[in-house]
Amino acid sequence: MVQHRNTRTEGAIKEAFITLTNAKGFDAMTVSDLAREAHINRGTFYTHYTDKFDLRQQLLANAISDLTQIMLNPGSALEQPATSGPEGQLIPYAALLGGLRYIKNDFAFFDAISHSGNDMQLYNRTKDIITELLLIEAEKMGKKPGRDNIPAVYAREMLAASLTAIVWLWLKRGCEESPETIATIIDHARTLAPADLLN
Repeated sequence: MVQHRNTRTEGAIKEAFITLTNAKGFDAMTVSDLAREAHINRGTFYTHYTDKFDLRQQLLANAISDLTQIMLNPGSALEQPATSGPEGQLIPYAALLGGLRYIKNDFAFFDAISHSGNDMQLYNRTKDIITELLLIEAEKMGKKPGRDNIPAVYAREMLAASLTAIVWLWLKRGCEESPETIATIIDHARTLAPADLLN
């Protein structure tokens, strides 16, 4: 796992990134804007990042690294304690809830990054984490993606994309529901066939 620094200056720059993305948009913000908002000089900004694109990339990489650690290592130092869900889940409840809590706790950042022109990268990186978790848990259960008429690559994509889409919709709706509610929705949905979701 890539270790990242968490200095006061970098925290101020991250907050400036969030504020300016919301106020004027990523494309319109400049390094001067970021430095002014973070109450630092441009030289200090450049000791941490090469430009605003590098800033966005590093912020995203740090968040994905944290999210990966939380979801693949439930009970890690980054995660709040999570209650256990039912046994035999393809996505363990503790891992799912830990990831959802992390997103909710840093919603302002995830919202900003999703509006900064990097939304598909965030979606795809989140889906990669979910795919990895699915494969790890399937192996523990002695199963693998795929059925007689559905090749493994498509089965894996259906599972990962559907779970990621729920998390993505929750984020786009402002994380209105609690992480526990979304974890429960995902837990209930895993046992249903698509037609079962229709009234």
